Amino acid sequence: MKQTWALVAVWATVLAGTGWLAWKAVGVLTDDDLGAREPVSCAQAMHFADRPGLPTGAHDATCAALASRDTSYDVEFRIARADFEAWMATAYPGTALGSDCHPDTVDACAHVKLGPAAVGGAMAIDITAQYEGDGKTALVHFQPFDV
Repeated sequence: MKQTWALVAVWATVLAGTGWLAWKAVGVLTDDDLGAREPVSCAQAMHFADRPGLPTGAHDATCAALASRDTSYDVEFRIARADFEAWMATAYPGTALGSDCHPDTVDACAHVKLGPAAVGGAMAIDITAQYEGDGKTALVHFQPFDV
């Protein structure tokens, strides 16, 4: 009986150690996949998607590179809703802003698949807009990525 309990204790220790290692590995992968946010110039982030800069009228902009296995940027800015919609029509003709978005807290979204890829490196762009206040201002997330 003592042998059985000793064997159970050994296996419990092995399983606990394996579980801890798996938990750490998942934690490392999750941290790596999400990546760290590193502030960058908005010019750099927009260049990645072959845009000459922020849209005219954009303000309160913050831009970050998301360090992970792939290259991606997060550009956040505010802009008059009419200016945003005009910019979308000019920058990405034929791309409709939809309302079936994730997360569901945003009001409009679009996925732009670039073909061919941007010279800057982006292969696609996710764009979301949340209309603020009276609905005349858009908080936009412009997220170009390479995979």
